[in-house]
Amino acid sequence: MPLSDHEQRILDEIEKSLLQEDPGFARRDPVSAADRRKRARLGVFSFVAGVAGLLLFFSTSLVIFGVLAFAAMVLGIVLLARSVTSAPSPAGLLQGSRERAGRFFTEWEDKVKERRKKD
Repeated sequence: MPLSDHEQRILDEIEKSLLQEDPGFARRDPVSAADRRKRARLGVFSFVAGVAGLLLFFSTSLVIFGVLAFAAMVLGIVLLARSVTSAPSPAGLLQGSRERAGRFFTEWEDKVKERRKKD
């Protein structure tokens, strides 16, 4: 669902004020794509190590392996989730993302309406 005109104007005003207050911060990429990929790999590795630790816990029945395995799995999930949700959102990049998202949801809505008409 695309933003209404009023919401779009409010968002544009926020972006302009951010650019005026701190132009360096508004243009800076808070987390580069390479950092996100590295964090995602570390998250996957940590989760897999946690699963291996969990198997070790079941075979040895040592509680410390179970606790460490659980912690590694949680850490892996958190790292992976943060790598996915930490996409950069400087003011200049928001416009293209917003337009693509609007087009995607509009096309998706049209497809759903067409399917309902066929049924």
